[in-house]
Amino acid sequence: MPKKGENIFKRKDGRYEAKYVKERDTKGRIIRYGSVYAYSYSEVKKKRDEKLKSLDKDIITYKDDYFNIAISEWLESKISIKESSYTNYYSIVYSKIIPFFRNMTLSAIDNNLILKYIKHLQDQNLSSKRIKDIMLVLKQFLNYENIYIKYELPKVIRNKVITITDEDIQIIEKKAINSNNIKLFAILLDLYTGMRIGELCALQWKDFDFKNKIIHITKTLVRIKNKDKNSIYHTKVIIDTPKTQNSIRDIPINERIYTDLFKFKSNDEFYILTGSKKFITPKSYYLFYQRFLKHNHIKKYSFHSLRHTFATHSLLCGIDIKTLSEILGHSSVKTTLDLYVHIKNKEKLLQINKLSFTNL
Repeated sequence: MPKKGENIFKRKDGRYEAKYVKERDTKGRIIRYGSVYAYSYSEVKKKRDEKLKSLDKDIITYKDDYFNIAISEWLESKISIKESSYTNYYSIVYSKIIPFFRNMTLSAIDNNLILKYIKHLQDQNLSSKRIKDIMLVLKQFLNYENIYIKYELPKVIRNKVITITDEDIQIIEKKAINSNNIKLFAILLDLYTGMRIGELCALQWKDFDFKNKIIHITKTLVRIKNKDKNSIYHTKVIIDTPKTQNSIRDIPINERIYTDLFKFKSNDEFYILTGSKKFITPKSYYLFYQRFLKHNHIKKYSFHSLRHTFATHSLLCGIDIKTLSEILGHSSVKTTLDLYVHIKNKEKLLQINKLSFTNL
């Protein structure tokens, strides 16, 4: 049982973390903690005690660490998070944060410097969403170092929602229904489910419950940067759980496509897009999708437009926003509303025009 004041606690990932004083200023005040990790209380306490013994008491005084060294050490402590998330952190830290703050000291970090950094990111023509993601990583690190900075991020400007026209939808439906190619039919499947392309590429037939007409979304397929320095490949493909808990969800199968979808069913372990145990990457499937559009003289829609079209038509058909949010796997109803509020307003106008108090 942890004793009060020992700075040992159990983390959500099941490990124990023990903090110890890493640095003090010249007056003996604590300015930085270090941490060690283990899967038992006794083991982490032992590691912490050994760490304290190895420290030279004469140098546990204020030393103004270089920013790039400190953030690299912090990044190493994040290895317990999802591999795809860690890769994203790694990319942001080494490509966007360190180049600006390199050779600066932690004591140099203040509000003015952070504002200059935000301006630096804006000058690179990065999207407001990308800047927000970078600043969230930087904020985590600064808070870890007990550096708290106040700043305002540029407002995230969402891209305009592009949906597929009714004429193009008819072409897609006609070609898909009459095809024996599951990769082509899957375009229609996505139009009726709103799945993300990585989720679609990760789907196996065992994820389909045809009896209850449900698709279980439990994983996604993504390509990430390969951190193995011994590998000749710069990237690698992994199949992982979706980024958020809300993305793990069940999607009902529309009656419109149920029968035609069922005819493709094969071995439970096969990926639906390939009909084998070998998957297809999102990039390869996106190229197939674009070739299909070009061949049929359809506008060059992004694959995400299928998802937007599904959501838009769902709202116009009267599906409530809460149900749609769950089907899309959004983190909250607010996310869905922010994306499709213009459609919701259009639906309200159609409904309000039905109102009449007289027979005039």
